Amino acid sequence: MIRILGAGAWGSALAVLLGHPRDGAAPETFELIAHTAAEASEIGTQHTNDRRLPGVTLPASVRVRSVEEDLPPLGARDLLIVAIPSDAIRGALSPEVAGAANVVMASKGLSRGGQRVSELAVAAGVSPARLLTLSGPNLAREIATGKPAAAVLATQEGRRDEVLAALTRPTFRIYLSDDPIGVEVAGALKNVLAIAVSGIRSLGYGENAAAALLSRGVAEMARLAEACGGRAESAFGLAGVGDLALTASNTGSRNARLGELLASGMPVGRAVETIGATVEGIPTAHGALLLAARLGVELPITAAVVAALEHGVSIERLAEGLLGRAPTEEWH
Repeated sequence: MIRILGAGAWGSALAVLLGHPRDGAAPETFELIAHTAAEASEIGTQHTNDRRLPGVTLPASVRVRSVEEDLPPLGARDLLIVAIPSDAIRGALSPEVAGAANVVMASKGLSRGGQRVSELAVAAGVSPARLLTLSGPNLAREIATGKPAAAVLATQEGRRDEVLAALTRPTFRIYLSDDPIGVEVAGALKNVLAIAVSGIRSLGYGENAAAALLSRGVAEMARLAEACGGRAESAFGLAGVGDLALTASNTGSRNARLGELLASGMPVGRAVETIGATVEGIPTAHGALLLAARLGVELPITAAVVAALEHGVSIERLAEGLLGRAPTEEWH
């Protein structure tokens, strides 16, 4: 069985991707777990998630349930994919929910306290030996409609060969990494950096400035990844620069949309209401800055985003400050 925890756009897209039968493969059981029984009933009855992924039909093999149900325990041959906001992991994940299954963390973010999603999973009782991380430039709608994409699957201890076989599809290519920390940090920080790059672009500063800020954002990813015990190279791969380039440039991204709205002068609270969904870059920005302070790492772009989110500093003032910083070595 493959159980997907989280019936948002990403979880629903993964259900569509994985729920279609593969040629020559034995039929599998799929569960998509929604937050409430009412939400599960609505999605299950219509077999579409009109709120988060309108116009996309779930495969018949996908059974929609909720965390309010008494879910059967997962066994060692099963797979649990976690696709919920980072600040919801502790409340939704538990040893009972995970059972003995391998657990793939498809969530991208940090808690406000600076914990990575795998750390949140371990704190919720999941064994580190069964944890894997999935990250990359993956727009939910494109995945759900069968457009080709790639991602990276990272683990040091998990049984990645069987998980790789369960996740691979003709339109979904997976690369392997033994740097889950670096992959997690890169995938989380891209949310924050996308807010800044989108804000710069929306102000009309031009593509040169946007590209410069994006590049310096990758440097922040690399510094934080190394400080956390990961490798800088993960910031230069699919989970880092690949996902950042996509998220910062596509208006379908909630984080890019937030940057655009903040650049227009809209307050944070009203911007989030306008977007109407979780914006992972907000808690991640706060968590990354706390984490950087503990580790002695400088994250000027992240600090600028927190200043906009927490103190209402205008994106224009932040842009002037970032672009007007004193000359320094590109890598130090």
